[in-house]
Order: sequence, then structure tokens, then C-alpha cells
Amino acid sequence: MKVPRLYTSRYSNPELGSGEYTVVGITRGAPKFALHYTLAGNIIEIAPPGYLFNEYDRTRFTKSYFLHMDKIGATRIYELLNGYLQIGKDVVLCCYEDVRKPNEWCHRLVFAEWWMKQTGESIIELPDPSPVKQPVSREKKKEEPQVPDGIQLSMW
Repeated sequence: MKVPRLYTSRYSNPELGSGEYTVVGITRGAPKFALHYTLAGNIIEIAPPGYLFNEYDRTRFTKSYFLHMDKIGATRIYELLNGYLQIGKDVVLCCYEDVRKPNEWCHRLVFAEWWMKQTGESIIELPDPSPVKQPVSREKKKEEPQVPDGIQLSMW
């Protein structure tokens, strides 16, 4: 019998719709968009505390998040995870960010680092077959007016 393993992913990963996984949120709230799979639950203890929501520096976030997770403890987190692992499928811990994008990271990756440090067990990102959406530039290009060759423009 295969021993279920842990993965991380984003809620929007289409692979989650295969039915092969027990999908568990690790966020403060549930997704507001339709999911094409059943969300088995949410482990709010792994979600970052509110005071870290606007921390975008990964080094500072990691230090504070590790302290937060240390207070909860690996034993408690294992108990919470084990309830889902007992279902018998691989468990995928989800939040929102698409970490395939350059310079993108989120707390699920930092949680995986903390878990490795605590237990020696690695949690890898579940492959995502969808194309990576490139961010839309927030700056609109200023378009130069197009003037056909040979036409004299007048100010009046």
C-alpha cells in the first residue's frame, strides 16, 4: 500500500480536479471562486497570522512565520495533517499564489521549509499543467500619434 505524501499547490491548479488528492486549505478564508474539486477542510493554524499579511520581504516573513509555527509546534501540526493523510490519498495544502511566476513566493513554501526543519520530511509543490499567466503591466504605453508620411500638421 502506498503511503500518502504531502504536497503544496494553489487552489487554481487543474490537477486537483483529478480526484487523486485530498485537498486542504491553509488560508484564513475559503476561495471565493468555484472549485472543480472538493475541499476536504482547512488548517487555519498553517495560515499566516494577520500581522504578516502585508509582509512582502521573504526573509522577514520567514523569521516571524517560523516563530508563529514554533508556538503551534510540529506535534500539533502533525496531528492535524494526519487526520487528512488517514483518508489514504496524497494531501495537497493549498493557498492562492502561483509560485511558478518569477519572484513569486507564499507562505506554503515557507511552511514546507519549516516542516523540513522540524521533521526532515520534504513537501514539494504539486506539478501544475496550466500555462503560467504573465502579469499584466500596470503602466500603459504612451502611444505616439501616427502621422502618415508627407502630411504637414498645423497648430491651427
